[in-house]
Amino acid sequence: MIGDSRHERIATLAREAATMLREKLIQTPLVQIPAHLVVAGPDRLLVKLECCQRSGSFKARGATHFLERLLQEGVPAGVLTYSSGNHGRAVAEAAEVLGIPALVVAPESIDSLKAQAVIDAGAELVRVGPTSDERKQRAEQIAADRGWTIIPPFDHDWIMAGQGTLMLEIIDEIGTVDHLWVPVGGGGLSAGCAAVAAAQIPGCQVHTVEPEGSAALARSIAQGRRLRLESSTSEADGLLPLTIGQRNWEVLSSVGVVAEVIDEDQLLESLRILRCDCQIEAEPSGACSVAPLLVPTTGEALPGGTHVAVISGGNVSDERLERLLRS
Repeated sequence: MIGDSRHERIATLAREAATMLREKLIQTPLVQIPAHLVVAGPDRLLVKLECCQRSGSFKARGATHFLERLLQEGVPAGVLTYSSGNHGRAVAEAAEVLGIPALVVAPESIDSLKAQAVIDAGAELVRVGPTSDERKQRAEQIAADRGWTIIPPFDHDWIMAGQGTLMLEIIDEIGTVDHLWVPVGGGGLSAGCAAVAAAQIPGCQVHTVEPEGSAALARSIAQGRRLRLESSTSEADGLLPLTIGQRNWEVLSSVGVVAEVIDEDQLLESLRILRCDCQIEAEPSGACSVAPLLVPTTGEALPGGTHVAVISGGNVSDERLERLLRS
């Protein structure tokens, strides 16, 4: 099957990416959540703190890996991307290190911290309407006009492989994982990690977590085909693509992930617990992965064993964070 061959390819590329990125990125901390905060079931819950990564999120992995691969083919005239914020920041900062001009197409609603980080990295910031489609169309137009190279946010093997290095770090540190929990937007992080898990520790169950207002993957899995949402909404602003990337879907639909959906109350309470009780600097999208474990709604006990959840980022302005924690 196409999906089978792709997830094996991603796992191989991730191992190569880990070598390429070793001196360029941070091996982020893996810390345990206090047992009294976790519902009955897991023997322990660890969180992978990608909020501590360069650029403040896991996106630095895929963006940096893509640029490194691109440089093997020659130095681009410039690079650009379309992003709700974190990927844009990662591309801008990685390009700045290499002295390559960069541009980010973002929504008008981009978090002010993310917007300022893009500008501080010396990249151009172009704001458009709220949907990922609008951002993609504008980016493609600019790329064609300038002859620059687009670094896609999720639907590319190099991006998935870069994100998959996160899973390799987890395996190197603790050996085995029974359950992995990852937030999902377009599917780059979840597909990269799921591909590595399938190759390295096939007994690990991967759970994807989405807000109910943007549950493209869960709905697609339920229907057995990649679906497109008419709209998406959530405070998890990094998880709002209208559809899962085609390549990401090929991986995720082939490796048996369990798609979990959370509501906004779960999301905000998880953010509060991480920020206030654990002093973990998560952004809303980064808090999604732990919501089913810290704020369950079904009343059913979760499986035992070692659970790892990815705190995917920590980029949120002080003003917005204060408002969310008051909600």
